[in-house]
Amino acid sequence: MEALPGDHRDAIIMWALAKLDVVAFVAASAAVAGAALLMLTLALVLKGAPPGIPVGPNLVELAVFFPGYSVSAVGALIGGAYASVVGGVAGFLLATFWNAAHALFVAVIRMRANLASYSID
Repeated sequence: MEALPGDHRDAIIMWALAKLDVVAFVAASAAVAGAALLMLTLALVLKGAPPGIPVGPNLVELAVFFPGYSVSAVGALIGGAYASVVGGVAGFLLATFWNAAHALFVAVIRMRANLASYSID
């Protein structure tokens, strides 16, 4: 197997240790979480339920955490807004911890490289 040129090795290392853009990750997490709950709720509303059985008995339990949420068209919009906020907060925490872990990892690598370059002789 051929060794990669120095430029390719550096590019791979920089890509592997790249930091996450926190703002972009928050926006993406919020959009995905909000859209997911919106679509799930609307799918249940469109599907319906047999007479005498409530629509989405498990999903309606989210009303405990999201006041105003219900398995209805209006409830889907309210739930989507709440899920966007929760997804954004989760995305912020994940991106922040990810970047902190990578910064710590790079610091350890640099420290080990500096210590390895010293000679006792």
